[in-house]
Amino acid sequence: MLAYPFTPPIPSRKAAPMSTFLDAMKRATRATRDGNPLDATRVIRDALSGASAQDVQGAPVDDFDGVTIEGQAAPASEASKAAENGAIAPMLSQTYRGKAGARDYRLFLPPQAPEGVRGLVLMLHGCTQDPDDFARGTAMNDIAAREGLIVAYPHQMAQHNPNGCWNWFDPANQRRGSGEAAILAGLAQEVAQVHGVPHGAVFAAGLSAGGAMAAILGAEYADVFSAVGIHSGLAAGSAQDVGSAFAAMKGKGRAAAPVNTPAADHARVMVVHGRRDRTVVPSNGTQIYDSMDRSFHDAVQQREKEKTPGLARKRLVRPDATVVAEHWEITGLGHAWSGGNVAGSFTAPLKPGASEGFVRFFLNPKA
Repeated sequence: MLAYPFTPPIPSRKAAPMSTFLDAMKRATRATRDGNPLDATRVIRDALSGASAQDVQGAPVDDFDGVTIEGQAAPASEASKAAENGAIAPMLSQTYRGKAGARDYRLFLPPQAPEGVRGLVLMLHGCTQDPDDFARGTAMNDIAAREGLIVAYPHQMAQHNPNGCWNWFDPANQRRGSGEAAILAGLAQEVAQVHGVPHGAVFAAGLSAGGAMAAILGAEYADVFSAVGIHSGLAAGSAQDVGSAFAAMKGKGRAAAPVNTPAADHARVMVVHGRRDRTVVPSNGTQIYDSMDRSFHDAVQQREKEKTPGLARKRLVRPDATVVAEHWEITGLGHAWSGGNVAGSFTAPLKPGASEGFVRFFLNPKA
């Protein structure tokens, strides 16, 4: 489960059909991580043929051991074939050290940028994931190579959280100048300075716990991040400890306070959430969008007839045509990266592409 603030309890497995299916999912996960997605697909198909729809839909998310299957992968584009085969574009291993602490990270540099680097995207993985897994699952490097973007993937190691989660629920990490928020902002600033990223072109996006940390960065470091993408995440300040974190994930947390006023130049926000997400319920995504609506009084809500099946989209647009917030709610999507690659964990290949959506939102504020 991606948003767990600590190692979850081991679920009981009393029903034989469910146990058989979960064992198959574990075998499929191992095959995927070993770079054998075709074997993983075969295992899953065989398991599904012997499990009822109720068995599959009723399975606890934690039982899937870090992988969510939303359907068989759509035909691969040329740009994503390498990722679907378990490969990722070459990345550098780096370490950032600042006053608030240090983190290792993986860094992707676009191989061809004839017009120069256009921006930097800080990608924050969810619990149980790591930078390479997240790069494979989101295929963000493929898009970054095309668009001339640098991508940094900070690594939350077990020494900082047993389940590899960003500690978004800890007040020490929710304030400017301290904790993980300060580390991540400092990391982004250092990369941007070293590689000549244009002013106003630093962005952050994350999944689940990573999405919750992206929300904090957007609220506390708008001078660093001009826009953030929150996928299956929670509003900044929605929890203050482990207990309130679980309550917030289930939609029982306290209401998010309005974000900073437009004069304070709060980061633009794009939210993506699945309607079938039972780990971080979709009301969390709505809460983030509504807090932007309450704060940007001059923004007008636009709701267009969506051409993409299963996607409900709305936007907040200011008089100068700047889109300050965008909200995607996706039918049939659980707790997984929409449009991701099966080579990474927690992905939903058949859904609208979140990575493409985030990059468009980041680079085209008036699109």
